[in-house]
Amino acid sequence: MKKLIFLLAAVCALGLFACKPERLVTPSEPVKDLSGSWAIIKASRNGTDITTRFDFSHFRINFSDSSYTIDSLVPFIVNRNGKWSFDDPQYPFNINFRAADSAQKSSPLLFPVTNGKRNVIITFSPGCDLNSYQYTLQKAN
Repeated sequence: MKKLIFLLAAVCALGLFACKPERLVTPSEPVKDLSGSWAIIKASRNGTDITTRFDFSHFRINFSDSSYTIDSLVPFIVNRNGKWSFDDPQYPFNINFRAADSAQKSSPLLFPVTNGKRNVIITFSPGCDLNSYQYTLQKAN
């Protein structure tokens, strides 16, 4: 009986010393870096894929600091160069565009990695609310 009590006490003591307090580290959100030139790799209008129906190969949007420039016009949320910003720099859910002398326009922002490459997905209506476009952008080579 003494051996059983001793064994039980040893197991309890071992259990108490085996537990170590865990330091909780708040996960950090990766920085959403848009700098560089981005090309449209996929486009849809009202849910229909239009990537092959229109020549998007010349379109580039170039992001730097808080400015953007557009090469070659396609239906887009803005039609002139201007400024851009995130709704929240740390946890962005929207990207805002403000073309020169225009009102700010916003788009929901998705920032997935597909096949090892960062993509930016934006959704917008360029004028007519009946047409909704979704572009998947990828850094141009």
